[in-house]
Amino acid sequence: MPSTTATRVYPLSEPGDSEVRLRVQALGLNRADVRWLANPNIETPKLPARIGHEVAGVVEAVGAGLMAYKPADRVTSLLCKQARLPVMLMLLALLAGYADRAAAQATAQAFAKPEVVQPFRVDIDQKRIDAILQRVRTARLPRQMPAMSAEKAAWETGADIQWLKGLRQYWTQQFDWRAAEVRLNRYPQYKARVDGVAIHFYYVKGEGSNPLPLLLTHGWPGSVVEFLDVIGPLTQPSKHGGRAEDAFTVIIPSLPGFAFSGLPADVSFWNTTARLWQKLVTEVIGHERYVAQGGDAGSEITVLLAYHYPRSVKAIHLNLVPWGHIPPDQQTPEEKVWATNGDAFMAAEFDYLRLQVNRPMMPSVALADSPMGTAAWIAEKFYAWSDNHGDLDKTFSKDLLLTNIMLYLLSENGVEGSFRLYRAIRDELRWTFVPGRIEVPTSVALFPREYPMGRPPLETAKRWYNIVRYTPMPRGGHFPALEQPDLFVTDLRESFRSAR
Repeated sequence: MPSTTATRVYPLSEPGDSEVRLRVQALGLNRADVRWLANPNIETPKLPARIGHEVAGVVEAVGAGLMAYKPADRVTSLLCKQARLPVMLMLLALLAGYADRAAAQATAQAFAKPEVVQPFRVDIDQKRIDAILQRVRTARLPRQMPAMSAEKAAWETGADIQWLKGLRQYWTQQFDWRAAEVRLNRYPQYKARVDGVAIHFYYVKGEGSNPLPLLLTHGWPGSVVEFLDVIGPLTQPSKHGGRAEDAFTVIIPSLPGFAFSGLPADVSFWNTTARLWQKLVTEVIGHERYVAQGGDAGSEITVLLAYHYPRSVKAIHLNLVPWGHIPPDQQTPEEKVWATNGDAFMAAEFDYLRLQVNRPMMPSVALADSPMGTAAWIAEKFYAWSDNHGDLDKTFSKDLLLTNIMLYLLSENGVEGSFRLYRAIRDELRWTFVPGRIEVPTSVALFPREYPMGRPPLETAKRWYNIVRYTPMPRGGHFPALEQPDLFVTDLRESFRSAR
């Protein structure tokens, strides 16, 4: 289970250095560390190379998102002797207590309802990681079915088996989940209980005196991983080629049923999530007004927020435009082309959606105990929907893809938890993606490899939205924060400048 608090101690020895170095990386001790400290006869644990090369002696209250304490750079060799344990544990108890208090104080200061919020860190039991890796090693991959023609890639059949073999080799021999955890834990995370649902989210304050609160919502088959690389530029623009006055305070929740968020008890997903997001931002965190951005499922949530809570949502930004129905006899010539292209795309590419909407338990059973199956199911969409020119690895690293895939495998909700939103497209939304006229100022970034129907002509989008900015992008696809982070960040800064 991921721990909400942890202070881990890594006893480190660098080549040619006989002195022990410590790096305390959040709040609490794990058993292996305690055993090593207590018994000098136990061999020093094998530690990831990334830790051995880090600067030692840094204590970070990561849960609180701030630097709490910087002890001496070295712990002298005296602490390496038999008497080291009492001294070390005394120091660690002091530091852990300090960090606990710092986290509690920071939480109390950061949120309007601190009593429903807990600091959170990703810290998965190694047994769970080992179990996944064992299933990956023993998975039987099928033979590749031939593509329709020599011009078609193997992905056209639904999976590129040769690529999956390479992924498996990397996954079992090179991928380092602990390094992924460090990346996931780089920014402060929390869990808040909102209307009985545990919501996992990042909350990172921006620089300056008045950063604009920005709610970012991911979709399927993505996760909060999509936004990790844009948190810095959005919250600290002066350090990334921007202006301090363009800073955002970002709120990035995991959708219900995804990663470390819980699932509502009822079958509603879309309007329930919009309500949970509104309460999270305005009641739990305490921002009366904010702006919102989304793509894929996140775009629908963003539209519902704008529709139901226009007094709170100052403006929205979409990289996929939820579309409405236009009777054929009312379509303009340009709209007829758009609708025809959209229908063709859905006929060719939406087989997964029909399954996840109408028979969600079929893929759920197939994928529940198959990490390789889950990886194939997710990776195919990253290939089909991104601007990759036929080479997935040039657009997304295997480390990034596997980190995202692991969040599905490690979720207590299982991969089936992420299918809840698809069933609700039919039963809750009834295939109606625009609930009514959206008067909140709406900006759109049109990435060329996005769904055709998610890129309607400007005049078509104006049928449903108060469009204030409509920007064709030179490149990029369905995952713009990952594919084109600079374009994504720049467009957000410019789109929301008038909302400050």
